[in-house]
Amino acid sequence: MDPQARTILKTIATLAPDASDAAETDDAAWLADFRYQTTLLKAFSGDPEPVHAITHLLVPSGAGRLLIRLYRPKPGPLPLLLHIHGGGAIAGSIDGHDPALRALANRTGWLVAAPAYRLAPEHPFPAQLDDGWTALTALSARAKVLAIDPSRIVVSGDSIGGTLATALAARAVAENGPALHGQILLYPNTDLRRGADYSSRESEDGNIIDSESLERQIDLYLASDADRANPRVSPILADDLATLPPTMLVTCENDPLRDEGEAYGQRLREAGVAVDHRRIDGMIHAVLQMGGHTDATSRLLDRIAAWLEKR
Repeated sequence: MDPQARTILKTIATLAPDASDAAETDDAAWLADFRYQTTLLKAFSGDPEPVHAITHLLVPSGAGRLLIRLYRPKPGPLPLLLHIHGGGAIAGSIDGHDPALRALANRTGWLVAAPAYRLAPEHPFPAQLDDGWTALTALSARAKVLAIDPSRIVVSGDSIGGTLATALAARAVAENGPALHGQILLYPNTDLRRGADYSSRESEDGNIIDSESLERQIDLYLASDADRANPRVSPILADDLATLPPTMLVTCENDPLRDEGEAYGQRLREAGVAVDHRRIDGMIHAVLQMGGHTDATSRLLDRIAAWLEKR
């Protein structure tokens, strides 16, 4: 493991609540602890970079109004990167990802849009996917007003956000939505079936994610156990992936989700999708949010920028 990653894990261990009796903790208390631990990741992001302009858009949605934060690195019409933040769909926020999103916009030169999607269990699946869809279609429809180049739209996401991003890409094809020129999947969950068997879940257990916590997250995310086999929840189960756009897939060596992410990449390749896969050696889950403490984050941003230049 990268020494910088190991230091982060040690620091988190000193700040996180004692999880020794987590199995006996009621859902409300467990969720409060999980959300607190998710907020800790922002401390590793470093100081927020100045951005040319940060604005907010409120758009109508089936649940009222959806807030979308826009990070514009420079004036003029820009290509759009719609980024869905991680947090297991039960935690996380655009505020928690703010330093990472600023850096993403500045490094790529793309307009980065981040929706403040609803969280489970208060709003179980498919609320998160529906909010992502609302954001994607609203931004596309307002492309001229928002100085967006509608011919260059890419969806991205980290962790469960990557899962939602690829589900959005599939939905865009199925429902004749905005044409997407790529998807960026950063260490995504791809198989949410109970007890899914991947060796990295055992060998890397406890590195940001532990197996018991993962199952509990999924239970709180979904309205029913049957949803675990829904291809929009577990994209690796989709029958046809051939219509998905070119894909940048990033996995981390010391991440419990490594193997399922790479298995999804293989399925995409077998379907004929162009896949640029990068495994970050020695690194842990959530590296996008660790720019203040790991050199790997800067290298990841450079790779994303280089990949987007081709879109």
